[in-house]
Amino acid sequence: MIRKLLILASLAGFLLAVSPQVWPQSQNSQQDQQAPKVHSVTGKVTQVETGGKAFSMDVNQGSDKRPMRFVVDKGTTVQGHVAAGTTASVDYQPDSNGQLVALTVKEESAQSQ
Repeated sequence: MIRKLLILASLAGFLLAVSPQVWPQSQNSQQDQQAPKVHSVTGKVTQVETGGKAFSMDVNQGSDKRPMRFVVDKGTTVQGHVAAGTTASVDYQPDSNGQLVALTVKEESAQSQ
């Protein structure tokens, strides 16, 4: 009887020691999968596609310029007048198809260049 009680107490202690290590890790991995990171870039808009559903811009990456294409959806916020030749900053997230979805697009004033 005492042996069974000791075994149950040991098992309960083991489960309590292990469970905090298991649950937070699985909750964090679910949060990582549900909320993609938001990235920010600033560059010169090179093209706005017809209808304004997408645009491209050149972003400085060290001494090189890298072209990037962003899609615009109903949740995108645009601040200022953004057109080809405009310097703009973009906050974006990749979607499940690998497209870069613009969350906010902000025209940068000539003073900040």
